[in-house]
Amino acid sequence: MQSLSSLLNSPYAVFDGGVATELYERGFYINRPFEELNTSHARDVQGVHESYLDAGAMIVTTNSFSLTSPQLEKFDIRDRQGELLQQAIRIARAAVANKGGKGKVALSLGPMGALIEPLGPVSKEEVVVEYSRLAQDAMNESGFDLYILETFSNLDELESAIEGVRRVDRARPLLASVTVQSSDTGLIEGFARRIGNRPDVQGLGMNCSEGPHDLLQSLKILRPLTSLPIVIQPNAGIPRNINGRYFYMTSPDYMAKFAKRFIEAGAWGVGGCCGTGPDHIRAIAQAVRMMEVKAAPSPAPLQLAGGIEIAEKLNPVRRELSTRKSSSLGQALLSGEKVISVELTAPRGTDLTKFDLALNRLEEAGVRFVNVPDGARASTRVSSLHLATRVKADPARKLTVIPHLTTRDRNLIALQSDLLGASVNGVHELLLVTGDPPKLGNSKDATAVYDIDSIGLTWLVDRMNQGLTPLGDPIGSKTEFCIGVAANPTAINLDLELRRWKYKVESGADFAVTQPVYEAETFRRWKDRIGSDQRPHLVGIWPFISQKNAEFMAHEVPGVFVPPWALERMAAAQDDPERAVRTGIELSVEVMKSLWNDCEGFAISAPLGRVEVVLEVLKCLN
Repeated sequence: MQSLSSLLNSPYAVFDGGVATELYERGFYINRPFEELNTSHARDVQGVHESYLDAGAMIVTTNSFSLTSPQLEKFDIRDRQGELLQQAIRIARAAVANKGGKGKVALSLGPMGALIEPLGPVSKEEVVVEYSRLAQDAMNESGFDLYILETFSNLDELESAIEGVRRVDRARPLLASVTVQSSDTGLIEGFARRIGNRPDVQGLGMNCSEGPHDLLQSLKILRPLTSLPIVIQPNAGIPRNINGRYFYMTSPDYMAKFAKRFIEAGAWGVGGCCGTGPDHIRAIAQAVRMMEVKAAPSPAPLQLAGGIEIAEKLNPVRRELSTRKSSSLGQALLSGEKVISVELTAPRGTDLTKFDLALNRLEEAGVRFVNVPDGARASTRVSSLHLATRVKADPARKLTVIPHLTTRDRNLIALQSDLLGASVNGVHELLLVTGDPPKLGNSKDATAVYDIDSIGLTWLVDRMNQGLTPLGDPIGSKTEFCIGVAANPTAINLDLELRRWKYKVESGADFAVTQPVYEAETFRRWKDRIGSDQRPHLVGIWPFISQKNAEFMAHEVPGVFVPPWALERMAAAQDDPERAVRTGIELSVEVMKSLWNDCEGFAISAPLGRVEVVLEVLKCLN
């Protein structure tokens, strides 16, 4: 397998700048993929490559960064993937030929553009298959010299992409590049260890980021950790929006100064990313040529030891309940206490009188835990996290609120911020759910975020319990969340539910709250099916208060199974409201008594906010 340095008759390499941003500067102000220009405006794309070659670039990158399937599906052009990729290679090759054939062509491939497991729905094998297909399309065209997998931030995704390329092409050199900030030491160290030690990777790179100053600091961290060539390609600073257009303000002279510093700090290659045009590359090339270039020694990779062992924690580690010392629920489950939690819906407005009265009544009855949905049925209500914080801060309160947390309304940044805030305020119990879509609620035009689903959120919280961000960067201290997840023993597609349950367990779930169960045998079958993936279960209980309520649960609530005999018993009491409530309570108590020794507790919903129904259920258990 050819090395990177052998590609050029030079001790260093000058890469080109941002192809897409240069096209943008030339007037292609479009809301479509810039890769479509490979067929519609091939001459303009070739002109960009030629301008970089004229400026002194030794390696040009193809206009193919966003050609993965998820990126193309957004614009309904997935079927053109191979055509656009191969045309990108032809254009770059033609530009090099037109300039005397001295430059090299790097095939640029960016990230998937979709979250991969465990944060998202795309599996690692799907990533492998995707990049295998891209490499095969490229091989069918040929005419390029190396691969550059650039601007990755997820090392699992990057490893899968490398594996995909290498299933097809093991001959061409491959440069793996991440976007990183110098504060992300865990990511940089993991990058050196996991990617830099692969025999099928010939170079490491860092690109994009905030600008040259921070990437220089990142280079100083990475250089002692690997003997591979390193390529640095910063943005031309942070873009500014001026009258609807984006401009990068860093000057060519400033970039040239840092190009010299990159080489002095041990970089083999320098170039630019977003906002770096031909003038920047010309200044970079001139600065590097003027240097008395001395090949930097190639130090042996250092062992990541002591405080740098963060990289060893990149794979989630299962934490036992004994580590949840700050969690009242975690300690209750650990001690074998039969846990009873009551679900109360958060108020719609700021008047918490009714909610507080409900808490008072439950406390008087000896209830220790209350769980509160996060925007139940996608409706605007008081935040469950804020309610949990409020109750925690009241020294007179004896019970603990378990807030539900959905991925519907928050992106990855907001989720982490809210989780840190909850931990700071002493909230250490969570029930993680994906959340109902906004169209079901009272703000139907609201935008759903769904950066991740409940499985990804479980993994995210478990990472924070390890003191890490999703990228492996330390957060300085560990959270101590007792992580709850949803389980549905009555799911229509039980095989899918079992697979999701296994993923939740692997991602760090501590306990489960089930959908309402009306037939004990259903839950027992679920427990048998999950086998070794056992976790404490709080069985969901929803007491019926009328025949209409029972029919609604049976026919309109997804995933809930109400046996026909239970509907018949409720129908027999339909003309007597008091008898209907009593029958609903009896059905709930029967299930709870039957499952008392088969589960760790129960999560009883207060139907339509009627706490007195829950209290009657608890009386009947005694």
